[in-house]
Amino acid sequence: MEEKLLMEEQTKSIPWTVGDLAKGIVLLIVCTILVSIGLGIGTTLLVGSDALTDLASEGLSIPEFLSAFFDLLTSEGLLTPWLAMVFVGMLLGEGAFVLGAWRYSVSKYKIGWSALGFRSFNMRKGLLLAAGVVLAGLLISVLYDLLMSQFGEESSSIILDFTDTALGLATITILAVVLAPFAEEIFFRGFLFAGIGNRYGYGWGAVFSALIFALAHVMQPGAFLPIFLLGLLLTWLYMKTGSIWACIITHSVYNSLALVFMLIY
Repeated sequence: MEEKLLMEEQTKSIPWTVGDLAKGIVLLIVCTILVSIGLGIGTTLLVGSDALTDLASEGLSIPEFLSAFFDLLTSEGLLTPWLAMVFVGMLLGEGAFVLGAWRYSVSKYKIGWSALGFRSFNMRKGLLLAAGVVLAGLLISVLYDLLMSQFGEESSSIILDFTDTALGLATITILAVVLAPFAEEIFFRGFLFAGIGNRYGYGWGAVFSALIFALAHVMQPGAFLPIFLLGLLLTWLYMKTGSIWACIITHSVYNSLALVFMLIY
């Protein structure tokens, strides 16, 4: 009840509409497509279309293709410039989350960033709740992996292919621990959840924002359910604290631990 009253008080300052949310999502999709096309063209120019065609014609699985692709980059001395290009692409991709939320809220309605959740929160309470969300999220992920293993589904991640070199590991770490938590929490919790929840109820807002959050991680299709549940947990945290900062910190810690466990196991 307390968090509901807190959110109701804070969402009085939310003027953006469902149409604004739709435009923000479309802008994000367009930016993502453009970045993907740019990375594709850049990779082709850097590596060469003949080399990529040869790899594609070998009938390799995705993990095998990526492994062979990284071996090719390393042997040709192209790994560093390619990773630098990927980092710029990832930076632009995460920036699209902030751009979409800012364009159709702060910029359009001339309001402060506090409307997107940039508010102070009770540190003691917030950090305790954040710790609970991190532990719950990791437990869900572990249990899901164990369940999938019973059906012969082994979890794999493209992320691991980036971590074989120090530069690749640094690229993934900056993205996962710094950029993604900041940009994605603004968009999914501060923008989508608040916008839907303000008009259709916070239950619908939580489900919708968590669903889009999970769909946005299409590079990890096997992790759809855990990511969806993590989105719900982060939404709950936002409602409890009233601050996007708590969600950013939690998202960052969760990604850090998940990356460490991924590298160890």
